[in-house]
Amino acid sequence: MRAMRAKWSYILICVGLLLTQAVTPVYAAGAGNGDGLMSVSPTSAAYGSSGNTFLFTFTADNDFPNGSQVQLTIPAGWTPPISTVGAGRVSVDAGACTLIGDPLFAITGSIIKVDINSCLSGQSFTITYSGVTIPAPSVSPYSFTTKTDIPGGDGLYEIFSGSPLVTVSPKPITVSAAGLTPNNKAYDGNTTATTTLGSPSLTAADIVSGDVVSLDTSGPITASFADRNAGTGKTVAISGLGLSGANASYYTLVAPTRTANITPLSITVTAAADSKMYDGNTSSIGVPTLSPGTPLIAPDVEPAWTQTFNNKNVGAGKSLIPAGAVDDGNGGLNYAYNFISNTTGAITQLPITVNAVTDSKIYDGAIASSGLPLLNALTPLAAGDTEPIWTQTFDTKNVGAGKTLTPAGLVNDGNAGNNYSYTYTPDTTGVITLRPVTIQADAKSKPFGSPDPILTYRATSGSLVTGDILTLIRASGETPGLYAVSINTFPASANYDLTYISANLTITPILTFKSQGANDGWILERTQASGLGGTKNSTDATFQLGDDSAKRQYRGILSFNTGSLPDGAVIKSAVIKIKQSGAPVGANPFNVLGKLMVDVRKGPFGTSAVAVTDFQAASSASQVGTFGKTPAEGWYSVTLNLSGRNNINTMGLTQFRLYFSKSANNDAIANFMRFLSGNSAASTQPQLIIKYTLP
Repeated sequence: MRAMRAKWSYILICVGLLLTQAVTPVYAAGAGNGDGLMSVSPTSAAYGSSGNTFLFTFTADNDFPNGSQVQLTIPAGWTPPISTVGAGRVSVDAGACTLIGDPLFAITGSIIKVDINSCLSGQSFTITYSGVTIPAPSVSPYSFTTKTDIPGGDGLYEIFSGSPLVTVSPKPITVSAAGLTPNNKAYDGNTTATTTLGSPSLTAADIVSGDVVSLDTSGPITASFADRNAGTGKTVAISGLGLSGANASYYTLVAPTRTANITPLSITVTAAADSKMYDGNTSSIGVPTLSPGTPLIAPDVEPAWTQTFNNKNVGAGKSLIPAGAVDDGNGGLNYAYNFISNTTGAITQLPITVNAVTDSKIYDGAIASSGLPLLNALTPLAAGDTEPIWTQTFDTKNVGAGKTLTPAGLVNDGNAGNNYSYTYTPDTTGVITLRPVTIQADAKSKPFGSPDPILTYRATSGSLVTGDILTLIRASGETPGLYAVSINTFPASANYDLTYISANLTITPILTFKSQGANDGWILERTQASGLGGTKNSTDATFQLGDDSAKRQYRGILSFNTGSLPDGAVIKSAVIKIKQSGAPVGANPFNVLGKLMVDVRKGPFGTSAVAVTDFQAASSASQVGTFGKTPAEGWYSVTLNLSGRNNINTMGLTQFRLYFSKSANNDAIANFMRFLSGNSAASTQPQLIIKYTLP
């Protein structure tokens, strides 16, 4: 009734205001004292926790006009409310409502007051209460009394819907790390654990200052693993502990956990003996056995134990290795397996048959066959293995019919083919036919009196097989002429269809003359550029070519008795060779005095003996050749031209005059080279080598 009266009073006041003011809010239904809804979040907290924040939301269930007030009382023991920064700080968010003041609240003791200008039905505002430390749960739940008032009403009334409550739960408290040590154990199929008590205590940091609480270890203490399975660092839950002390009810003991190990239980499994024929895998039909001395834990059961050979390959004394895992609900990991191998296993070879195929070929000097043998379809390979490229060979390399072809090859089995025993079936219809070849002997020649050249040939059609040797021989005789070349030896001739084309060895006459030391020597020019001989030397073992320091030219004379040439001989080539003696004096005359030239005299330049006049005496032909500048093993040589060859005396003495094309280089320094003369040893004397033919 009091509320109804208040509402009617409020309506009359509003009507009066409408009559006296131009603009006034229109309310759907006026609120009365004690109207409104207040909620809190969160609705619970743990004793002793600090820094908590609570949100109180006031929602108008009717229209609250200007002059209305909402009061929220903080219970005794809670952090006193303040309007500044710090523990218990209060702030207000007006939301959709219009509140009065700055700040939008006032604090009197433990009461938070909010004055309303307008807060229509369904609108709300929020009071934030933060930095709160939770008091003891002795009077839990705590009521945060909420009252409302409207202008002209009967004063503040606690809201009819009931003030919000906050439940304070006991503070969780833990046991310190020391003490309560669980013991490791071997897998036994259950979760039971044993502990060593030690000196456990509560964690001091969990106890609110001034509280009296301690750990009670008087009750029976039990422990259990989280599950029965083997493992390391497994959680062990400990129960039976309690709390004592004047403030024990303020706390709830967190059941302590520790860790310990359950080690796998050792069992022994032994492989059985087994043998088989090679099948390309390691499988074994043997069944391992569990040792009676290492039984399983109930209700675990044995699996179907298996075993395998240590590898798939053929052999004796092979290891058979057991395997398997107990059906223990943990993938078999609750057991440590001592697998004992059996070393009497045997795998024998798998027999197969390979058949040769017929083949024929032209003789090629080898026993190879291009035929590909075939694996007998009745003797297949083991899975995973592959056939090689089977090969076969003829019994011999030689021509013939009805020849035996023998197969060969090893299976690709990862064991060099040794996993198989092979039956190779030959074929006796092989044929090797004659190899056609045409051999053309090469024409050869040699100078009279010299060794025979190597007789050679070429295949003008077909070819000889590498390794088959054919040798040639010529008709006997050493006089100049033609000698037929024929086959000497041909061991492989029975394998060839041979066509032979002959040729000739021609013996060409050749004579080598040594110079006459008594008629060899050098002549030095009388004076520079005089062109006349001045001094000579025919007794030394050397002769000199070049110039001296007085810019005079050295010329050399070589004498050969060529009278032994046959009458009518036609000279085909003539070569003079002279051998250097020692290093040049001064500059190398080949570099500073031009070309080394040669003149020829059919007979002597004067008399047979060297004379100073030989320097300028007329020649039969001049400059009939030029010596090469590069020696071969110290020998310089010149090939005479036609004029030179035509003036070689077939009846007696032929003389040659040697000189550099420049008489001097005007450096007033001797530049000459010494060459061995006919007075030197026979092996170093100047030579005249003549090749000739007879008409």
